Formats: sequence, structure tokens, C-alpha cells
Amino acid sequence: MRIIELYYEKVLKKDVPYYAKYSLGKIIMKPIIKFFNIVIIPNVPFLRLRVALYRLVGFKLGKDTDIGMKCYLDEINPSLLTMEDNVTVSCNCYFTCHGKGQSHTPIHIKEGSYIGMRVSIVSGKRGVTIGKNAIVGAGSLVVSDVPDNATVVGVPAKVIKIQNV
Repeated sequence: MRIIELYYEKVLKKDVPYYAKYSLGKIIMKPIIKFFNIVIIPNVPFLRLRVALYRLVGFKLGKDTDIGMKCYLDEINPSLLTMEDNVTVSCNCYFTCHGKGQSHTPIHIKEGSYIGMRVSIVSGKRGVTIGKNAIVGAGSLVVSDVPDNATVVGVPAKVIKIQNV
């Protein structure tokens, strides 16, 4: 919306926020999508329906991806969260692609990875990639890349084992 851009540039003399470039339709739909993503989808008891609804919001989810109940997937820019085929995400996990002092950065979870319950993945300033067939232990906080075939645990998550495949 050009009016908001001009207001920030001329009146406030600040950098134009990312949402100033949204269309009026997108501005109206954002709170509806947020409600749907935070209140409705995480509580759907049927796995395939839950995954289909996340795809409808715009998340890039591969075949046979399982996402447990009560997960939060950052809907600010759903295209930044990618899960490849055969990824399993347990319940109560959080995926955040933005935050104070950082731009919107991607989270990429590669094929065959397993994310334990109550894991938080924060993309930080560079983004985060969870490697192929990686395992993230329950309750971990992932703030940096996880190598292929690695098992990570802790806050922040650290590699405890790498499987030879």
C-alpha cells in the first residue's frame, strides 16, 4: 500500500516495514490466517487433514510428512518453512522464521528427519537447516544447522552422535 510507504518515508522518516508492501486483501487475510494457523489447525485431531490445512496456509511440506498436534508453524511468511519427504514432527514444536533484530530467514528440514516433542527451532539471522535423517531430541532448542545423520539434544542443541550410513 503506497500510502503507508509514503507515510513512513516522508512523515516518520523511518525504514518502510515489510507489511507496507502488502495488498489490502493480504492485510485483511493475515489475521484470519493467523487465527486459523494458531487456533484451528494445531487442534485438528486427524493427521492428514492437519497437514493438508498447513499446506493450504502455504507451508511447503513433502510427501508423508507428519506434524503432531499443538505445533506452531510461523505463518508470517509460510514459504520460508520447508519440510521434505518423510519428516516427522512430534507434538508441541515451535518453528520461528523471524524475530527482533533479524530478517525473515528460512527453516529447511531435510528428508527423513525426526523432530522430538517440544522442540523449538529458531532460524536466527542466517536460517537453519536440519540435515537428512537427523534426529532432534525432545525439548531441544535448535539455533544452528544440524548435519546429516546427526542426533542433537539440549539448549542450545549440540551434536551427540553422527550415524554412519
